[in-house]
Amino acid sequence: MKIIPKHYQEIEELYKQVRSENAHCITLISANGQEGTTSLTLSLAERLIDAQKNVLVIDLNHCQPFKLDYFGVEAPKQSWCFEDISCQTNVMTVDNLDLLSVQSLDQLAEIRDPVILQEAIFRLRQEYDYILIDMSPALRVNRANVPLHVIATCTDLTLVCVALGKNTEEDICNTQHMLQKAGLNKSYYILQQQYLPPLGPLLIQTIQEKCLRFPKLAQWLLKQVRNKAFLFRCP
Repeated sequence: MKIIPKHYQEIEELYKQVRSENAHCITLISANGQEGTTSLTLSLAERLIDAQKNVLVIDLNHCQPFKLDYFGVEAPKQSWCFEDISCQTNVMTVDNLDLLSVQSLDQLAEIRDPVILQEAIFRLRQEYDYILIDMSPALRVNRANVPLHVIATCTDLTLVCVALGKNTEEDICNTQHMLQKAGLNKSYYILQQQYLPPLGPLLIQTIQEKCLRFPKLAQWLLKQVRNKAFLFRCP
């Protein structure tokens, strides 16, 4: 798992946006998965903690739950649910991060009740300044997913992770339609670049195609590009 350092400009801008929106319960979601939602969730949580805020991360991503072995811990044996105080008493603390893991979530039927979720988030808000909810991908529907219209009743802001080079225009449009239909109208899109190919090969191909009439110039440009190692590394 690649975590964006909390001091990076991208995380700082996101932190400022969250503060300006006065958002305290934030949902993070993607279209298909593997767009970097979990990494962004953890990075934003670390930045908020760095600002002396109490932060709780709720993992509701049944498709790709948090890899707890990344933190060097195992999934808790005791289950929790939103219907009672077990969602407060079974919070795990790993690396200064408070976490509720979907791997020990019980009573999936109750989580589809917006009243139960609203009341649970209200109780948790008494203890935490910010609650970050990592959701299952919007377009990967299964019976264990929490319906988006239920999440819409308690979230202040939705952050949608889009991976350039992975997500298609259709993915983005379908995700936007689902969010709007569920009532998640206050949303921002976060662009990730981890799937973009390196720039070097593209530059070489372009020079070879466009500079046929100027062979000396083409050779000089190709030499300049090939000498820049950073152009051949993925973002």
